[in-house]
Amino acid sequence: MVRDISDPSLLDQILDATYPVWGEGLSRQSYGSWNRALGMTAWGCEHVARVGFVEGDEVVVSARRYLFDAQADGRPIKVLGIGAVFTAEHRRGQRLAQRLIEAMIDEGRVRGCDVALLFSEIGADYYARLGFSVVERPRLTIEVPRNRRGAPAVLVRAAEPSDLPLLSEISMLYSGDTGFAIDRPASLLEFGVLRRRLLAGLGPSGLRSLEFFVAEEGYRAVAYVVVSRGPGGVVLEECGDRDPSGARVGAMLESLAERDPSQMDRTMRAVLPASFRPLQLEVIKSEPSPKVMMVRSISGVEPDYSRAVYWQTDVF
Repeated sequence: MVRDISDPSLLDQILDATYPVWGEGLSRQSYGSWNRALGMTAWGCEHVARVGFVEGDEVVVSARRYLFDAQADGRPIKVLGIGAVFTAEHRRGQRLAQRLIEAMIDEGRVRGCDVALLFSEIGADYYARLGFSVVERPRLTIEVPRNRRGAPAVLVRAAEPSDLPLLSEISMLYSGDTGFAIDRPASLLEFGVLRRRLLAGLGPSGLRSLEFFVAEEGYRAVAYVVVSRGPGGVVLEECGDRDPSGARVGAMLESLAERDPSQMDRTMRAVLPASFRPLQLEVIKSEPSPKVMMVRSISGVEPDYSRAVYWQTDVF
């Protein structure tokens, strides 16, 4: 039986075991603080839980369970997210991970979930044997060409918590006619940004940073960008624009790049909706995303994943 794990000693046991794999360059203490802080956010405390099989006082296999609302071809569905699946080293080879995943799916079906979703760092083969299929997610390398006229005339400022409801509306504009898209309330946007901001703040000085900016018109946010910098380079984590062309997002990235005109590297990686290509940006490379997105129908619902919208901040 799947057990929700909230006992502090069992959670510490999970963190001790998973820290060498997913420590992200943090100290063990900071890794624990990062995980606990995310569980205390408005979205995290309602939608994320550690689950697993416990024998006596030992967690033999664990995972994170995420519960999302989503859209599939214009109608609402519920999504079970499965992340951080980990088996205790001395219990491997006993199919415990498979049993846990199947038990989570059975529980998700009872909860009314239609689709199970995960991101694999070990390739597709293992999860394909469990009935999951790959959703192609090309990762783009984009360049912000040098603007010889200097920074464009767009008012860019740091995002504030009061902006989140408007940014949620902007983000949901990309879900209108897609085959599959996660609903993105303000609390989920906050969770995605805080996840990366806390990772930067708790890690070694200078290892990571996060920038969250909006473009403002008439005292209202009308476009936004979330950009991270770290060991993997510069990543456009997500963005949005009330202008369907994305012109404001392009202008914002130009403006941010022009803060330091001497900077030579003006490239970043991004996963963008197929229709979103601001004219100011140049795509210089497309490759499969290193984290493989995989799905499995658990209620008969089969979204058109060829028209899926997903952002890097949604990756778990």
